[in-house]
This record gives sequence, C-alpha cells and structure tokens, in this order.
Amino acid sequence: MQQPQQPQPDLGTLEYRVRSIETNVQQLQNELRQYVPASLNDVQLQTIRSTVERIENDVKDAKTQVTTLNTKLTNQDKEQDQLQIRILVWAVGLVVTVLLALLIAYLTHHIG
Repeated sequence: MQQPQQPQPDLGTLEYRVRSIETNVQQLQNELRQYVPASLNDVQLQTIRSTVERIENDVKDAKTQVTTLNTKLTNQDKEQDQLQIRILVWAVGLVVTVLLALLIAYLTHHIG
C-alpha cells in the first residue's frame, strides 16, 4: 500500500518559515535576557524589607528621642518659671521691706 505523497513546499515557503522561526527565537532570547530569576527577585525583596524595617526602627527611635527632649524642655521651662517666681517674690519682699522701713522712719520722725 502506498502512502499518498504530500506536496513538497517550495523554496520560498521554506525561507519564510525559517525566517519566522529565527524571529521567534530572537524574541525568546530577548525575553530570556530580561527575565529575572525568582531567587534574585526574592533576594531583592528581602533587602527591601530589611531596609524598610531599619527605617521604621529609626523612625521609632527618633520619635522616642523627640518625646524625651520635649519632656526635658517642659521640665526646664517649669524650673525656669519657678526660679523667676522666687526672684519676683524676693524682689517684691525687698521692695515692701524698704517701703515699710521708710514708712516707719517717716512716722517715727514726725511722731517723735
């Protein structure tokens, strides 16, 4: 039994098919060059995560330092206010004492 013969493709058709295959291979090579292996992707992702964690920790530390500085400044302001009040009380007491001494001197000079 003879198999039916298939028509042989002409030279132009073969050249077209070869060029098409070459183009497909070239495209595949370009895609493979751009492909990033999953392990490299994981490494990059882990690096980004660790950087983000470090930045978050730095931000937390900065917030803690700012809070501590605000507390210290508030305490310094209170201490400064208390010192100013003591000086003012002392100055008022001194003025009142001088005025009382002058009043007593005036009264003793005119009464006596």
